[in-house]
Amino acid sequence: MNQNLRRVPFFQGLPDNVLEAIQSRMKLRRYKKGDIVFVEGAPADSMYIIESGQVQIIAEGRGGQPDAVLAHLGPGFFFGEMALLTGDRRSATVRVVIDAELWELHKNDLEDLLQQYPHIALTISRELSRRLSRTIHQFTEPDEINLIAVVGERIPLFVERLKVATNESILVLELGGLRPEHPDLPEGVDISQALLDGTPEALAEYLGEQVGQYGRIVMAIAPHETALTRKAAELAEVIVEIGRRSTPWLKRFGRENYWFVPADRLYIDRVARRIARKLVGLALSAGNARGLAHIGVLRVLEEANVPIDLITGTSMGALIGALYAVGHPLEKLEEFAASLPRLTSFFSGLWDFQIPPRSGLIKGEKARRYLAEKWFNHKTFEDLTISLRVVAADVVTGEEVIFDSGPIADAVRASISIMGVFQPAHVNGRYLIDGGAVNPVPITVAAKEADIIIASSVIVSLADRAHRKAMLSSGRLPSILGIVLGAQEIMEAGIVESRMGRVDVLIQPDVADLGGMEYDRWEEFIKRGYEAAQRYVDDIQRLLAASRQQQPLSVIPQEKGPEPESQTA
Repeated sequence: MNQNLRRVPFFQGLPDNVLEAIQSRMKLRRYKKGDIVFVEGAPADSMYIIESGQVQIIAEGRGGQPDAVLAHLGPGFFFGEMALLTGDRRSATVRVVIDAELWELHKNDLEDLLQQYPHIALTISRELSRRLSRTIHQFTEPDEINLIAVVGERIPLFVERLKVATNESILVLELGGLRPEHPDLPEGVDISQALLDGTPEALAEYLGEQVGQYGRIVMAIAPHETALTRKAAELAEVIVEIGRRSTPWLKRFGRENYWFVPADRLYIDRVARRIARKLVGLALSAGNARGLAHIGVLRVLEEANVPIDLITGTSMGALIGALYAVGHPLEKLEEFAASLPRLTSFFSGLWDFQIPPRSGLIKGEKARRYLAEKWFNHKTFEDLTISLRVVAADVVTGEEVIFDSGPIADAVRASISIMGVFQPAHVNGRYLIDGGAVNPVPITVAAKEADIIIASSVIVSLADRAHRKAMLSSGRLPSILGIVLGAQEIMEAGIVESRMGRVDVLIQPDVADLGGMEYDRWEEFIKRGYEAAQRYVDDIQRLLAASRQQQPLSVIPQEKGPEPESQTA
């Protein structure tokens, strides 16, 4: 009897005569990573038992939706039996993710075996019961990165940061990348040199055995191409090169999953969070003067050492986010806030009025040039260490326009272009206005790239516009600027109520009683942002520390409705 078959857990409880009968009917099939065993909707004529490697069970997306990963199965698991027993077509697609050896049992052979050995049916029913229990608790698995090949400098630091980011057990498989030194790895990290001189076939089999035992497996590979390092690159879900791009051969195997990382702790930390699906995105809302509260929120996040990998901003949120992303310390942002009462005055010299007004009262070129020269140092998006996305609106088509390249000043000038006040910014053939017209709290933009979404919103809800009630009782008519900004606030509040998007932590500074043009109260705005953010530090830290087995935590304020109000800067 084949002893390899006895090693498969599924067979371990079966008597020898039953095992021999099964073996006589089965055929061993070998598959490479990426091979499809069968596709959803295909006729079913065989079931499979995994001896080595790993497969992915996939439900194909419908109506433009992405495919969903239902499960990862390793040695000892079987699949394909339901369609075989019921006569239905395949209900999912099966793809190999680690080179696999699969025992194939044809439908006719299974029917004969079930008649001769009813004990096999009991084994199958127990496994189906376990699968049903798992399905009740989790319908799909997230698209996880479990196998990482890493080459280059500071691999021990990468492993340490990955351990912190994932909070899971890690196996480091030494394939020549760590020699000649044996690094001090953090607690909970195991190291194996079992395959240092192994074969590609042995590597695939070893990974298939270990992948269910560890949260992540890091293959530390040598930079030169060999049969073993080539197989590691083929099997890895992600290839990370740290330091210098000295291994161009890796790109042939990595394609879109080849990530180069400078040998700097900031970038190594970020790539570890990327693997752990914990990249942090901060969405900053529009809001004119109220948006200065974002500075207080940033202060709290910085004090709590919360990493920020991406900032998305609309209007004042774009301005504050850009100032922070270019590298200004928070003290400098407060200095900028303190200058706004003077800068927003019509006598500041920054406003290039158009008389008579055409498409806006202010041309906006002086403001753009001032920001570019004094605050953004003519930087582009490509110069930033924190990724930035700026939201504007196309006044002609009504489309949302997201800036992620080019001069930062151009993007911010477009995003702060209040309708009727600023002439629309003409950028790349488009006429652009304040992003609050389409997406005042750009959570949806952050969700395209980040995993943990924190939003700071100062958009005052219609129900909370208390400062307008006092104006009504005074009998004073709003100024033209007040009418324009008030109309925009109402529009933004309505947009927020209809499309907030998924958010993990929503911070809403209590600024409804302060006016959108009260820039002279900048210290109060910042203080209220600081106070609001402090209440969520523990929740954010739990999100960053959680392992993938723990339920995600979303924190939405309950004492108020989830919508706030805004004016645009």
